Amino acid sequence: MLRKQVGPGFAQIAERYRNDAAAPSRLAGKIQGGSVGTWGRVIMPRQSRVTDEEAKALAGWVLSQPQP
Repeated sequence: MLRKQVGPGFAQIAERYRNDAAAPSRLAGKIQGGSVGTWGRVIMPRQSRVTDEEAKALAGWVLSQPQP
């Protein structure tokens, strides 16, 4: 049986990293390389076709979300 797993919303991610100066770079790396364990057992699949510039832009957008 497959179970659907959903990660955090963009606003939750922005809130967690709001005061972290290294967050844009770290999140860009997680977008490209994937991640597991940051938000429990939810897996963030890697996006290897996303360029460095695209990953930085995506991370910046996620971090710009208003507080929930």
